[in-house]
Amino acid sequence: MKIALLGPAPPFKGGIALFAEHLAQEFLRLGHEVMFFNFKKQYPELIFPGGKQEEGGEPSAESLRLLTPWLPHSFERTIRAINSFVPDLVIVSWWLPFFAPAYGYILRRIKKGKKLILAHNIIPHESWPLSKSLLRFAFEPADGIVVLSKACMKDLKRVVSYKLALKAHQGFHPLYSTFGEDISKTNVHPTLLFFGMIKPYKGLDILLNAMPLIRQEIPDIRLIIAGSVYKDQALYEEMIEDLGLADAVETRFHYVKNEEVQELFRKSDVCILPYKTATQSGVIATSYSYDTPVIASDVGGLGEYIKEGKTGFLVEPDSAPALAQAVIDFYHDQHLLLMQKNIAKIKEDQSWNNLANIFLEI
Repeated sequence: MKIALLGPAPPFKGGIALFAEHLAQEFLRLGHEVMFFNFKKQYPELIFPGGKQEEGGEPSAESLRLLTPWLPHSFERTIRAINSFVPDLVIVSWWLPFFAPAYGYILRRIKKGKKLILAHNIIPHESWPLSKSLLRFAFEPADGIVVLSKACMKDLKRVVSYKLALKAHQGFHPLYSTFGEDISKTNVHPTLLFFGMIKPYKGLDILLNAMPLIRQEIPDIRLIIAGSVYKDQALYEEMIEDLGLADAVETRFHYVKNEEVQELFRKSDVCILPYKTATQSGVIATSYSYDTPVIASDVGGLGEYIKEGKTGFLVEPDSAPALAQAVIDFYHDQHLLLMQKNIAKIKEDQSWNNLANIFLEI
């Protein structure tokens, strides 16, 4: 089968490109022909203040850098290339209404192959004007929609027409492969990890406010913050100083490359996701790949990926005391080893092979 993947792929950084790369690897392993129809540029600098958008690395499949989603002449170039490839299946990575004009236009002009939307979320984390209308414009020409959480499925049924909702299929976020085989822990002190691009909705401020409460019970606790900051890095640096956390917090305010990921998770006992809104999270998938439990806010679809008390804990959102208590319970009740065993058991079910087969069966 010839499979076209439309959307970001390496060398673009971020979870959407990483997801597409892993999915492509699985299709290739199954013997299919895969082609990336990649972005030439992903965002204009005005709406992406998070620094460099590319971090090197090559995709596993052939990749054509064609689409600049705000330049209409690149739409035609992308359409011609996809039609020349003559795909049996076209998979489009969706996560922001910003891409709707490009995607909707291109999908209406693809001549061959079944067209599927891979929806990482339905409701964007930040407010977008006309987001529902843009979503419908992009989704209407698709033959099917694959969502990665039950929460996304509910959002889809709520914001689109009944006809569009009938196209939806339930998928899931598979677990990533580890970046290095050794996943044993190396930390000396109890250590928390906040991992991934830092945006306001991800609740780093809540975690920082929880740290003084945690330190009252676990004085030698440490926190590693690893990820590039989308906007105001100084805000978090000031909070760390004002809360007296300088000796307990290690900051790595930069994009985390693959070779650094293994070190971070080996140094950490548990990954913290104090999100204010969410659909699903690639951070959970990465964390589980290192047999690392997760403590997260009970929002969106996060609860679908965390088995309460077995692979992590869910806490009340926007509550530093609730988050602090979950961390304290995690250490006082010595949950790490048991949760690691439980995480190991679910890896087979949440495989890339199982997700790839959902697309192929559609």
